[in-house]
Amino acid sequence: MQQVRMTAMRKLALAAGVVAIAASIAACSDSGSGPGQPQGSQAPAPQPANAKHGPMFPECGGITDQTMAEQTRVTGLVNTAKNSVGCQWLAGGGILGPHFSFTWYRGSPIGRERKTEELSRTSVEDINIEGHTGFIAVGTDPTLGDNLCEVGIQFNDDFIEWSVSFAEKPFPPACDVAKELTRQSIVNSK
Repeated sequence: MQQVRMTAMRKLALAAGVVAIAASIAACSDSGSGPGQPQGSQAPAPQPANAKHGPMFPECGGITDQTMAEQTRVTGLVNTAKNSVGCQWLAGGGILGPHFSFTWYRGSPIGRERKTEELSRTSVEDINIEGHTGFIAVGTDPTLGDNLCEVGIQFNDDFIEWSVSFAEKPFPPACDVAKELTRQSIVNSK
């Protein structure tokens, strides 16, 4: 009887562990965020076998730390995340304060990203930069005004997104910065 009870307890513990792991994986995949994936987005859809990719973008969209400092007028920016699909700059390397990022989405639908922006931003409009279409989204803070701007530009089945967010005044127009960074990244693509 003791042996049967121990076996049943082991099976119950194993089943509970499997359920916990499955719940953990589901929680991470439903709304996870990380490099190359904006907060609140879902995992990318599987790429169709015939996906047509756009141009190749250099690391950080071809934008240097010096260019970031010049465009944003923020001193002490640190590139805290750099990989093959994106970069992030933070003031002093900390999470409090302004933040700026470039992300390159390969084989991912821009429409889903735009829909997320439409649900969370003050305004979202169509835009064309260097002959490429996409969206521009503005976020407004009650005390800072229009302090956040995100530009997403489509390239076949890929898109890039620049996100510019200021945390204190004074700052240059966020959308002017986002549009110029996007323009430079497009010019830097191959």
